[in-house]
Amino acid sequence: MTKAMLTPASSTKSCNVHKAFQPHRRPVRVLAHRCASAEQGPSDKTVAGSALKTLTALLAAGAVLLPHASMAVSGGGGLGTPHNYEDLSNKDLRKNAYTKAELRQTNFSGSDLSGVSLFGALAKGANFKGATLRATDLESCDLEDADFTNAVLEGAQVTRAGMKNIKITGSDWTDVALRKDAQRALCAIASGTNPKTGVDTRESLMCPGS
Repeated sequence: MTKAMLTPASSTKSCNVHKAFQPHRRPVRVLAHRCASAEQGPSDKTVAGSALKTLTALLAAGAVLLPHASMAVSGGGGLGTPHNYEDLSNKDLRKNAYTKAELRQTNFSGSDLSGVSLFGALAKGANFKGATLRATDLESCDLEDADFTNAVLEGAQVTRAGMKNIKITGSDWTDVALRKDAQRALCAIASGTNPKTGVDTRESLMCPGS
């Protein structure tokens, strides 16, 4: 009888040949089991372990690449950042943002906030004495009890801003768009002249009789 010649090949082909020519039944079962394992590839546990390692590595990389909130520019953390009671006076804050920030009794006196967003910020009792707020976004901002004495608000946006009990002596409201009811409320308490621009507060608000 002619004997079959086995040549080196892949593990799968070799196993198939062995299955065909094994003379004993028991070794065939063992070899068949090993061949099936080789054909199936890595086990589910091995694949799951590799995936977990990859995910862990990605999360670690993200933790390194993503900036932490504490790394934000001092005094300008942005969306929702709390700055309650902080002293941010006499600073150039034009590159910062305070959108929806917490600014209770924050001191901005003498600072330049030109073009800065304070949209939706909670700024009850904030101090804006002598501050420059040209084209500053104060829309939907809670400014109750805020002090704008001698502040320049030229071109600021104040739509839907809460301005109950604010102080505006000597402030300049030139080119600020106001609702009629807000204008009447401000004109009722307006007085003085802005020391920086020389503009009369009542005139800047276009108050009747000014």
